[in-house]
Amino acid sequence: MLWALGGYFVLSLAVGFWGRRRTTPTLEGYFAASRQLPWYLAALSMVATTFAVDTPLAITEYVRQEGLAGNWRWWNMLIGGMLSVVVFAPLWRRSGVLTDSEILSLRYGNRPAALLRAVRAVWLGLFLNLIILGWVQTAMRTVLQTLVGLTPLQAYLLLGIATAVTLTYTLLGGLWSVVWTDVLQLVLALGSTTLLMLRVFQAVDLSSVPDWAWALAPGSGKEAWSFWVAVAFLGVQWWASWYPGAEPAGGGYILQRMASTPSPTQAQKALALFQVLHYAIRPATWFSVALASLVVLPDLADPKSAYLLMAQRFLSPLEQIFLLVGLTGAYMSTVSTHFNWGASYAARDLGLAENKALQAGLWATIVLAVLSLVVTPFMDSIAGAWNFLLESGAGTGLVLILRWFWPRLTIWSEIAGLIAPMVGYALFRWGLEWVFPYSYLATVAFTLGCVVLVTLLGPAPDKRSWEAFAQKVQPAFTLRHMGLWLLGTVSGYALLLGLLVWLREESFPWLFLSGAAGLTVFFWLLPRVSSPTFEA
Repeated sequence: MLWALGGYFVLSLAVGFWGRRRTTPTLEGYFAASRQLPWYLAALSMVATTFAVDTPLAITEYVRQEGLAGNWRWWNMLIGGMLSVVVFAPLWRRSGVLTDSEILSLRYGNRPAALLRAVRAVWLGLFLNLIILGWVQTAMRTVLQTLVGLTPLQAYLLLGIATAVTLTYTLLGGLWSVVWTDVLQLVLALGSTTLLMLRVFQAVDLSSVPDWAWALAPGSGKEAWSFWVAVAFLGVQWWASWYPGAEPAGGGYILQRMASTPSPTQAQKALALFQVLHYAIRPATWFSVALASLVVLPDLADPKSAYLLMAQRFLSPLEQIFLLVGLTGAYMSTVSTHFNWGASYAARDLGLAENKALQAGLWATIVLAVLSLVVTPFMDSIAGAWNFLLESGAGTGLVLILRWFWPRLTIWSEIAGLIAPMVGYALFRWGLEWVFPYSYLATVAFTLGCVVLVTLLGPAPDKRSWEAFAQKVQPAFTLRHMGLWLLGTVSGYALLLGLLVWLREESFPWLFLSGAAGLTVFFWLLPRVSSPTFEA
């Protein structure tokens, strides 16, 4: 297997070197592909980045423990994703920013925003980024130990080599190299997981899967949700929490891809295609294997290992090598994005001169790669890291949405929205020892209370900054926007749930086809509803 990984590393370097031919030695050239990234490449890069090596393992764990319904913990994010498509994607692209922190200067003025941009550069670009990188590195180490049979030390050393290869092409070609290797890695990752799905279909009768595992309604699986868990996941999380790849109103590396497209329309199309592929199409290959594992491995003690054990059982040795290469591609696409995106904060938001900013970004890329390996041995719980990200930003999301529409919001509101969740998390989680969902909902309420008080009782906003901001980005949310948002959301869920119903039943896939038809209409209406001509 190791020879295959070596060959894949060489191929990734070759594609990365080829991708750098369009990179120019400027901030926008290196971190935003000179704003010339086609929308379909931007979308595929988003899908590749969010297909981390741990994703099929985690999805299998959810299904084994709670059935398909357990996935509502992340399916709910489609609601916010479609809102970002309809409303916020064109606003971000018209703003002309490179990072989501840069919007603070445009919204509140350069001087008030300078310090907060620097703080966010450290918080998002370094601290939270390293948590994400740490859990991805940990998941890849688990794959190497389980699928290849390496010792912990051998797996860690190979992880270092993979990180060095990824760092090399990321440094040399910036976003262009990241995107082109993303496309290669997505093809390999989807190809290998689809192959496993087909092998499982041939060998396992899914009609033997327990009924509780097929249940699709929230809380209808093996472990029924309480009312407050449902409120947290379906009513609050999609608008309240910052989470990588599903930020309320957009942001993070998703914004980086949108910012790299040539126009607001292309940014919107890229984000829309990403939502469909991310929530409805790509996960189908994982769900089927997870369901089948309940039949093949009913008494497995560690549900996280089920996906890899299914691969060992149903794939030939050569096919297992293909899956290993595919999962390695998923891993490298994620870490390369986090190296490049995280470094963009250091380059853009620390107030450095243009001639020093790019060098700072290159050095930040190296630092992130090294530190990601340093923190890996200390990442005991991937689920714990996920919960920390979810709860430590609880309530921040509403600020990220309101900044586009509420003129009264000030830089102090943004600061309150950044600090209050951490205070609330410490108070309710550690101080009072509450658990999810009660600690989460209390933190959201605490954060919103702090933000509203600071906004209403604090200094008055600068009207000139708001007027200049509104004129540039042209914010709008009308009944037509709301209708299109509902159409995209309902159609997306119809496609997803219809695909799962079709997987179980042999009847005509009416729900799936209705979702496909609704999304077709959604894509046709999208540029017409969100164009500046309509908004005027």
